[in-house]
Amino acid sequence: MRKIKRILVSAGTTFMLLTGCSSEGAIDFAQYANKQMEITSMESQGTTAINLEYDSSKIKDKEELKFLQLFNHIKISAHMISENEDTVSIDGKIILQKGAIPFKLFIDQTEMVIQLDNASKPIRLANQASSLSSNQENYLAAMKELTPHIIKNLPNPSRFEITSKQDKVQGENIDGKNVHVQINGDEIPSLILSFMDGISKDKEAIEVIVRTINNVDATAKMTTETFKNELDTMVRTLKEEVSTIQQDKTLQPIFSKNNYVKTDILIDSQLYERKSDVTFHVAFPTPNESGIQSLHIQSTTENWNINQPVKAQPISAAHYLDEQQLSDDTAGKLFLETLDKQHSVLYDILVNDMELYTNKGK
Repeated sequence: MRKIKRILVSAGTTFMLLTGCSSEGAIDFAQYANKQMEITSMESQGTTAINLEYDSSKIKDKEELKFLQLFNHIKISAHMISENEDTVSIDGKIILQKGAIPFKLFIDQTEMVIQLDNASKPIRLANQASSLSSNQENYLAAMKELTPHIIKNLPNPSRFEITSKQDKVQGENIDGKNVHVQINGDEIPSLILSFMDGISKDKEAIEVIVRTINNVDATAKMTTETFKNELDTMVRTLKEEVSTIQQDKTLQPIFSKNNYVKTDILIDSQLYERKSDVTFHVAFPTPNESGIQSLHIQSTTENWNINQPVKAQPISAAHYLDEQQLSDDTAGKLFLETLDKQHSVLYDILVNDMELYTNKGK
């Protein structure tokens, strides 16, 4: 059952914002999805803004209120260079109301290096994920085979539109298609049920999914009959859960038209995603004991140099903090000493606001 859920949830999440028939607007979404999985190198620039609306008078926990005041209205911007499937660098900053915290990340087959707020000693860790590359290849192959069946069974949200669009990415003129999708909260239960119900009745899709499960995990030994029975059980359970949610007055506001996720994606003539703008908004039921009224997230990205030679940027330093030092440094003193006490926003937050290290004068 867990294997079934993992594959269906992963696939459904990947394509939920790109629903619709493949002929719509002359975009083959199965081919589009597979093209993104074939990308081995590129550069990206992205920004994510997270905003919480809350009623401070309802927040009784002073520490919780302090945390919200520190980290609300946060913005994260980053430039990512993917040299290949194993080598990536990110150069960005976290912008808080107190100021900006720059950060750098470098990952290759052997190590992961992180530098926070221009620390004099970056953190260097062994990369344990490099041994998973073969599993990742199996997963990508499985997803490519699954994609057409996932796309075929995805229902249309009420707002789905494809238009021709000209735009610029890093100075390059792009003639492509803009895909606009909006899913409101009141649509989510029916969309999920429709998708699961469609898959459960699609004999060919079931055969592909079972073959995929067995290819990814040789110990699964899944049969179409077993999968169909478990899938039918999942659909029945989902219907019961949706019915319960729809009758629960405390949860009804979450699945309302006021909550939504919407996206605009620019796809070029080669079916590569070049720009995206995603907005997620949810208003929480009131009265809410936490005091939090709503969450709003907006994320924009640009992609260029797709499958072109690009070079990830290593992080060089005379000295590093390693795993053993961090493990022994339970008080966090070693890391704090790598930060500029006078100018580091991160140091100020950790020591003065969060009081994680109280021996300030030492």
